[in-house]
Amino acid sequence: MKENSTPLKHTPKTVTPPGAARVELWRIALVFLAVGLGSFSLAALGEAREWMTTKNRWFTEDEYMRGVGLAQLLPGAPSVNLSSYLGFRLRGLCGAATATISFLIPCFFLMVLLSDLYFRYGEMRIIAGLFRGLGALVIGLILNTIVNLWKSGVKTPFHCLMALAGFVMVFWFKTGMMWIFLLAGSASCAIVLLNRKFPSLAPLTGNWRGPPASHEAKFASTPSRKTGERAGGGKPFPPGSADSPCACFRAPLSADWRKMTSLILRLIMILSLDLVVICLRPEFMRMGGGFLRIGALTFGSGYAMLPFIQNVVVTRFGWLTNQQFAAALALSLITPGPVTIIGAFIGYRVGGFAGAAVGMVNMYFPAWAMTTIVAAPYAKASRAVLAKNVIGGIVAAFIGTLVVVLLRLSVNTLVDFPTVAMAAGAFAIQRFVRLDTVWIVLGGALISLAIFS
Repeated sequence: MKENSTPLKHTPKTVTPPGAARVELWRIALVFLAVGLGSFSLAALGEAREWMTTKNRWFTEDEYMRGVGLAQLLPGAPSVNLSSYLGFRLRGLCGAATATISFLIPCFFLMVLLSDLYFRYGEMRIIAGLFRGLGALVIGLILNTIVNLWKSGVKTPFHCLMALAGFVMVFWFKTGMMWIFLLAGSASCAIVLLNRKFPSLAPLTGNWRGPPASHEAKFASTPSRKTGERAGGGKPFPPGSADSPCACFRAPLSADWRKMTSLILRLIMILSLDLVVICLRPEFMRMGGGFLRIGALTFGSGYAMLPFIQNVVVTRFGWLTNQQFAAALALSLITPGPVTIIGAFIGYRVGGFAGAAVGMVNMYFPAWAMTTIVAAPYAKASRAVLAKNVIGGIVAAFIGTLVVVLLRLSVNTLVDFPTVAMAAGAFAIQRFVRLDTVWIVLGGALISLAIFS
């Protein structure tokens, strides 16, 4: 038999070691625990951005900002919605649960502790002085977050116009978030079509005629290299790392009807278990039912939920006085996490530690469930060129609305020179010194005790 002198060509197969295409749950838990420890009110969006795009490189800037856009569109607290979305993108429903619980653990336990101290010693001058100084410090942290988000999400004159429109609609016209979504989305669609027809508009709107040089395209065109090796050489990534390419691109995005049905059934089981628990005590049922409705139907960030929460707990059931509700709001502002952690304060007043857990779970479950349902379809759709740019315009509009929140908080918090100085100092330190937020807050607490007590 005559041998064939021409060797057969074999296409090499890339072998991916087990676990290399996903981030371990324990890593997600540790990272979101760190995010939760250093996140105060809206500053959580900036803290999460630092951990997701810079420290771990699990998401690109564009992917992260799309997550911010979805978090603003859904009801509930944007920081919790964002944690749910990011966790789901990394590891599905288990990742969403791990990220959200880890993010909320620090603020929950700290709020329970502060609630107990308030109900025991709330009239003491030293406690009031501490709240006053830390409330001013939070303003500086929020300002830095808005600056960072502006740099990432407001890149063109059109984005600036959308941010201004979002600000005006909320500040002067008290417009709901759904109207802002419709306006910004419609305007973005129109400008995309105009830009395709009139290329001369590109300097004002950005080059939206075709897909940008995205992270996906860059890695798709890169020659294959050994698994776990960094681009351009260098040390390999640690085992289980999903840093390159970004973990959000390596995790599968499945939105077929079988998996969506399975996901919805699991969410229904979780909700059923929650309803069984809150039915054990009448006050838990009233509180949990009220919080479930507020969390499912209130759009416009956690601050938009506050009037409805106040109506339930002060006017309807009388669990708190107006003065106690104001104190609870101050505590939520100086506690890491979203302002709606006020639900843990209310729950603690109603039923101790168990009541605090019931209040927190029912406040956040509706938006968490909605986020996990829409995360995969949204992520797939947002990678299309048209969807990317429409979402960019919507995100810019919502960044403008955050300025309104900052102004409203500042009016009641920055009332004298010491409070203004603390806010300015917190902004400058976080902006230029790059000190971790936890240390800024601890230092601010000591200064508050020295100045205001």
